[in-house]
Amino acid sequence: MTDSKKTNVVFWKDQGPDDIIYKSESDDLRTITSVTVPEHAVALFIRDGQLMGTLEPGRHIVTSANIPWLTKLYNMALGYKETPFKVWIVFISLKIFNGRWGIRSMIKAAQEYQVPITLMANGDYQFRISDTAVFYTQVLGGMSNYSTGDVNAFMKSFINEQITQQLTKQYYMDVMTNLEKASTSTKILIDPYFQQRGIELLSLKINEAATTDEEKTKVFEYLQFSSQNGEAFKKYEVMDRMADAVGNSQGGAAMGTGMLLFPQMYQQMQQQPVNGVQGQNTAQQAQKVMCPYCGGLNNYPYKFCSNCGKPSSVQQSAAETVSAPAAISSAGVFKVCPYCGKNLSGLKKTPKFCPFCAEQLL
Repeated sequence: MTDSKKTNVVFWKDQGPDDIIYKSESDDLRTITSVTVPEHAVALFIRDGQLMGTLEPGRHIVTSANIPWLTKLYNMALGYKETPFKVWIVFISLKIFNGRWGIRSMIKAAQEYQVPITLMANGDYQFRISDTAVFYTQVLGGMSNYSTGDVNAFMKSFINEQITQQLTKQYYMDVMTNLEKASTSTKILIDPYFQQRGIELLSLKINEAATTDEEKTKVFEYLQFSSQNGEAFKKYEVMDRMADAVGNSQGGAAMGTGMLLFPQMYQQMQQQPVNGVQGQNTAQQAQKVMCPYCGGLNNYPYKFCSNCGKPSSVQQSAAETVSAPAAISSAGVFKVCPYCGKNLSGLKKTPKFCPFCAEQLL
């Protein structure tokens, strides 16, 4: 509230440790006025919203004789029944102040997963007024009132806006995995905007960068399975679920299918390069596939099991359509299968079952 009485003593009344600015209670000063400016502050003379001059720390006797720019106030006051010192005096502290910031916005998840997700971040910062004239014209000049609360409200809004603009240009995984680097780069990027307003941003720290639990799970799963090792892990996980399903199933059909599929899937995964190196087992031995009927191992792919003669799942339908001769030769040695006509002369001995049609030979 403005005091209607004239005064000849002006100082920063009831100054607190966190006070940034203070406006004198009266704008009607006597001809000779004492203005005391604290060591860590400056005093601005404001008339009709215009900055007339600045007083440095110390005690000043304000007259036009010892402060040349006050002559302009005298000239403006000539002819009027007003004191030439009808001005506002605004004290601005030059101390270092601490603040906290917090934002909620959208950010791309990762360079390989450019899906917008929620960003929730907070931290601390330090600042001080470095250019009081610029600070007045760019910040205080637009305020209807001059108070520390008004300045703090401006700082909170301004720094949140600048941090949001810079952080959302980055990737969530980059920020979250290196908060120190993200803090430094963000501070460098927003510092010029503070300097344009007469404020020096001394430090900026990101204490936490997080997203929702649901989006965090999605990002983790994508990054986990998009890598080479992640793909192999996913296949093993599928096999594990299939094994549980086969173990809980009733009947031989599911068991046979599972026994046939698992070795093939395992062998395919062994063939996948890990960090550019082929699996050692693949280079040393041929692929083997388990027969779903007797459990014998066969080279993959195969038509009929070399142990029990049963057809593979691929060959089964074709084997059923082969018509067998009415009788089996009793000679016990065959160079040609009497059932399908395939040449068996290349074999060391006649097998118990024809490897082509699965009919019994011995």
